[in-house]
Amino acid sequence: MKRWILIVSVLLAAVACKKSEIIPPDTEDPTPQPSKNENELIADSVFLFSKEIYYWQDKIGSVTYDMFNPLQYLKPEALNTAKAVIGAVRNYNEWDKAKGYSYAENYSGDGASSKAAMVESSYGFDVKPAWKTRTPDAPIAANFEGWYVSYVYPDSDAGKKGVQRGMKLLSVDGTPMGNTAAAVAILNNMLYYETLKSVNAQFLKPNGDTLQVNISITSFVPNSLLYASIFTTPKSKKVGYLVYNFFDRLSDSKAQLDSLFNAFRAQHLDAVVIDLRYNRGGYTETQDYLTNHVAPLSAHNKLMYRYHFNSNLQTGNYTALKTRYPASRVFALDYASNNIKFNTLTSLNTDKIYIITSNETASSSELFINNLKPQLGEKLVLIGDDVTRGKPVGFFPIHLFKKVTFWTVSFMTKNGQDEAVPYEGFVPEYLVYDAVDRPWGDVSEECLSAAIKLVDGLEVPRSSHLIVPSRSIIPSPHSQRLRKERMTDNMLLTREE
Repeated sequence: MKRWILIVSVLLAAVACKKSEIIPPDTEDPTPQPSKNENELIADSVFLFSKEIYYWQDKIGSVTYDMFNPLQYLKPEALNTAKAVIGAVRNYNEWDKAKGYSYAENYSGDGASSKAAMVESSYGFDVKPAWKTRTPDAPIAANFEGWYVSYVYPDSDAGKKGVQRGMKLLSVDGTPMGNTAAAVAILNNMLYYETLKSVNAQFLKPNGDTLQVNISITSFVPNSLLYASIFTTPKSKKVGYLVYNFFDRLSDSKAQLDSLFNAFRAQHLDAVVIDLRYNRGGYTETQDYLTNHVAPLSAHNKLMYRYHFNSNLQTGNYTALKTRYPASRVFALDYASNNIKFNTLTSLNTDKIYIITSNETASSSELFINNLKPQLGEKLVLIGDDVTRGKPVGFFPIHLFKKVTFWTVSFMTKNGQDEAVPYEGFVPEYLVYDAVDRPWGDVSEECLSAAIKLVDGLEVPRSSHLIVPSRSIIPSPHSQRLRKERMTDNMLLTREE
């Protein structure tokens, strides 16, 4: 039987996974002391705000300023000071300490504004190792196949110059990209530290041709929807497939999501495959909207999830925070206003929804899974090469002196059955190799192929419910591939004015 593929024409939009946002004015810090310099005030502020809004109050709530002594964490640079203080804050919760949820970064106030498209400055792609033995738990060193492009944003410099998912990165500035510390260092300097601003890179295409390009860090608006198609399986089942790389602002995504799901509904699909394998989160409001597109009609007006805050925020005891937010913008933190309900006015009427995951699936992506579980039960199927990250918590940004933005865990979400995303992450029911050497939509790519087989009622080996062993390339922690944490990698609570 012939298989046909219909590419859905969708306008690709822009950035990150949030609701409508709280952006405090960049005023003076809560308890300014003229005798202190800016760096010292940053140290004080990170602690004072965290003590007030940190979700886990069981330990930090009783800690006084003198006990914490934020000035002991002073560093020469403002960002490093903030990182040191927030690192000490993380010690007050074992999961925050282990997973590094709370963090600080260079000032991102302009990028955090809900009034404009979010611009990213980067190479606009990432790479992931591929393995000769195509199983999720394959051995390490001798099994290394190479570094492959896992995704690329079309409007980045790399995307404009023809770099695509599935290409093998052969060399950078003449250095072979193998299983070496030198190769990992170059990747870190390109994609994490971003000290290499421009490189000459050689890629191997899936068809065997090579692509030699000079690519640079540029500013662009990244697309959330990287690929969408409708295809027919060997047993004549219609399947809608979309790759959603982060949850951008709803104003940027709404039109494209509506267009895509209108096309899906018109085709009377048997199943939908949602690829979130590299989706590390974003705006909760956009997550709400995508969830409503795929949830069954029976979920309408039921509780989707609830925001949970610490006792300070629940009772209005947030003096420092009020110095940053005008009275008109102080968000209501009572449970009633933070109950998010389903609004499923239309339905896909599909038998099952398959979600492709990885250990990069986090925050709002896990919220998406957690919200659907009570409504779909066994009709929600996870396929992936690893457990998801395990991040049931989120936050809103605090900006200091237009130098530093820090993110202290400030809330947890729980679904309609009062269940949070497990800290250990979601274990995929089907543990399947991430075929990073295949382009999007290739029906032979292992994860998509597994979904197709399941739609057709064929057998796919199930995973054991064990955490997949880490397959880091280089044993030394100093040689690991590092992944940059960005605002769009998080579950962000945002509110309109």
